[in-house]
Amino acid sequence: MKSDLHLALFLTRAVPLWRWDELGILEREVALYLRLRPRLAGLSIVTDGGVEELRYQERLPGIRILCNRWGLSPNLYSLLAPFLHWRALREATVYKTNQLDGAWTALIAGRIHRKPVVVRAGYAWALNFCRDQGNTRKTRLIRCLEGWMLCRADRVVITTPSLREYIMRECGVPAERVTVISNYVDTRRFCPLPDARPEAGRVVFVGTFNNAKNLPTLFRAVALVPAARLMLIGDGSLRVQLEALAGELGIAGRVTFAGRMNHSQLPDMLNRAQVFALTSHYEGHPKALIEAMACGVAVVGTDVDGIRDVIRHKETGLLCPPTPEGIAVALSRLLENVAWREKLGRAAREFVVQEYSLKRVVEQELAMLAQASR
Repeated sequence: MKSDLHLALFLTRAVPLWRWDELGILEREVALYLRLRPRLAGLSIVTDGGVEELRYQERLPGIRILCNRWGLSPNLYSLLAPFLHWRALREATVYKTNQLDGAWTALIAGRIHRKPVVVRAGYAWALNFCRDQGNTRKTRLIRCLEGWMLCRADRVVITTPSLREYIMRECGVPAERVTVISNYVDTRRFCPLPDARPEAGRVVFVGTFNNAKNLPTLFRAVALVPAARLMLIGDGSLRVQLEALAGELGIAGRVTFAGRMNHSQLPDMLNRAQVFALTSHYEGHPKALIEAMACGVAVVGTDVDGIRDVIRHKETGLLCPPTPEGIAVALSRLLENVAWREKLGRAAREFVVQEYSLKRVVEQELAMLAQASR
């Protein structure tokens, strides 16, 4: 059934459509909105990308792209967009942000045009920034911005129950204004593939090579498990350092840097893994992890924020300490025990289909938007 809602989605500051495309995740990120579009009266996307964003119009049928035609910096555009797209934003009935960074644009527009605003927080922005950079002046600024934006939103959407408790406690957001809607996965595409056989010892990681992912520790764990063959899908600033570390540990021949891949290639690559490993220091609600679980791959994750929200220890995967020894024990157990590995993979698939399917999230999203617009 089609609603009379017209949604305006504000993308994250300095993360336009072309950036998603460059990272190979455009298809994943817009999947929800392509499913929502036939159920809405209209849908517009506000992006700080330039006119080059309009080339994605064919891939986003029925979705209006409101881009930065003026070539303004992301910061300046984030302040002026509510005025530059005045007419189009007046037509919308509800605004929503993709993340916290840049959510002030939607809040400014909401105040000007008197529209309800949904602020989405996929992770604890200030907390994560503090974990990376320490309690700097910028951290304190982000903390103030985060609290200001969350408290002024008509509704806040977060991805995990633990994140809900965090923003209620730290930012004082009333419980009735906070809705948990998890990240989603297309379980029809990310599923066990009969023709893709797992390769002996293959352990796969998918993500950005940054400090939060704790990849040096994963490398040291692999060095302790002779049977493990690590494949890293992605890229990032730590690549050169990681290549050097693989050489120092004597595992260069057992580590493959596959580079970035288009999202459509991941189901096949995940199905060829015996284990998926995510050994981060912290996460929000990790999409790569739930995609691996949807493919029926046995997963190992560190027992930290975000990951423990997804993995049920010894039921849908293994949680372990964020140490080389702890990770190595978990990897060894799964690589050596085929029956247990397959059992955990099946349970992981069932859990994701039940909790994180795209179909389920579409219905949750529609219900939330309807409530926010009342």
